[in-house]
Amino acid sequence: MTLRRPLEQLYREFDYAGRVGLDAIRFPLRYAEPRDRELVGLLTACLAYGRVDLFGRQLEGVLVAMEPSPTAFVAGFDPRRDAPALAGFRYRFNRPPDLVAFCVAAREVLARWGTLEKCFVAGDPAAGGPIGPALERFARAFLEADLREVFPRGRLSRGYRHLFPLPSAGGPCKRLHLFLRWMVRREPPDFGLWTSVSPARLLIPVDTHVENMSRAIGLTRRRSRTWRMAEEITAALARVDPADPVKFDFALCHKRMSGECRDRRDASICTPCGLKDVCRHWRRARHER
Repeated sequence: MTLRRPLEQLYREFDYAGRVGLDAIRFPLRYAEPRDRELVGLLTACLAYGRVDLFGRQLEGVLVAMEPSPTAFVAGFDPRRDAPALAGFRYRFNRPPDLVAFCVAAREVLARWGTLEKCFVAGDPAAGGPIGPALERFARAFLEADLREVFPRGRLSRGYRHLFPLPSAGGPCKRLHLFLRWMVRREPPDFGLWTSVSPARLLIPVDTHVENMSRAIGLTRRRSRTWRMAEEITAALARVDPADPVKFDFALCHKRMSGECRDRRDASICTPCGLKDVCRHWRRARHER
């Protein structure tokens, strides 16, 4: 397969250490305790829409309020006592009640299952099959938690619903797939905390960077960022590495995020790029000659 060599080379040679500090993964990486890393990973991923430096400023304040243990903070969370610590949170669609609801729902989930992994597995009876149904049940555990303490009329805020998109709605669910990548993959930069889920089942988290890179090297021709696009890109990557198809996600995303790909021909940028030979912009250039 023509993509195998350049993709494997990109994966092997990518400067992960130099980019991790600019990625959302840096927030859960701070925590050595697996349950803290898992919880902060979910919160971070839920908020990871837009630029890391923008949502990161707001997340920093939340993590300070949760010190020294986010898991202990959530396990003992009392909205009447603890909600003021989150009162300064503002990020696009989300407001303080959304963070309060996250803590209440996470408190309920952890009280019932002990860990987020066990919650996920409880909704995954057909382990080994497509990841969508299990991810749907996982998201619903948070959406269907008893949140009357936060939303007395039982109507979830738009901001809170935005934190937990449902696969059944057809969107790419990028942030939840990002969380799964962090938890499931066994190799850096990911954590490999969830040993009960196979990396082969994951779908790639499709953001604007991955979308454009994937279209450029022929992983998809779709024009809309949807669940089907995530499936199509992952299926193409699985032909390169069926056991771990989303291992290429970090490198593909950061290659474009860093400015090493401009989604057009640029001789100064593209000449050293290992993907140049499979890039549609340069294939077009050869056809034009």
